[in-house]
Amino acid sequence: MKTWSAAPHTFPYSFNNVATVFWDRYPNSYAKHVLSEDVLECNVGKDQIRTKKLVVKKGASFLKSAPQWMSRLVNIKVIPTIEECIYDRLTGTLTTYTRNVSFRNLFHMEEKCIYASTGDGHALDPMARTELTRHLYVNVTYGRINSLVERVLVMTFNKSVKRTVLGLTERLEERYGSPIIQVPFRSHLAGFNKLYPGSLLRASTAFRDSIVSKLRFVKA
Repeated sequence: MKTWSAAPHTFPYSFNNVATVFWDRYPNSYAKHVLSEDVLECNVGKDQIRTKKLVVKKGASFLKSAPQWMSRLVNIKVIPTIEECIYDRLTGTLTTYTRNVSFRNLFHMEEKCIYASTGDGHALDPMARTELTRHLYVNVTYGRINSLVERVLVMTFNKSVKRTVLGLTERLEERYGSPIIQVPFRSHLAGFNKLYPGSLLRASTAFRDSIVSKLRFVKA
């Protein structure tokens, strides 16, 4: 068995926003391989929501990018997967487990993701952030080359993770708009400080960069 952990990713949105969009992340421009999703179970408790979904995908992109000599995997057309989610209001976490339920005679992959608030998680807090940690477990049946095949699958899966993050980010922006950043006023913004002492400038990245470049031009 091969295990792999992705580098943590931070979404510039509150945990509540990320958790809300997570259940509505399909369709998006980066998940055209997802054919359908059906809710099998949904249990709502006092502090937790547990769901189980059947998500059917075309031959996963990470399998399509595998070498041709792994033909038994490359030729897979459709993959049904089970996605189980646990939303915990008290801990401010959303934990997901995704595994393939077909072709298990060839390979078994299970992905665990944890979305956690890095602040108080308040949806109106412009500094709210949500961190995603991702772990993958792979086990294949290719005889003597099991270890090699597992490494190849991990490498190709790693490339597909970026598109997964982009898809969720796209849906977040559609619902909540572009993320807001906060930039402390510096000495070169003294004029603003006189008008708004001790405050913070809320600006998009593009607006911030535009202001800074203009200030540099004036200074020069």
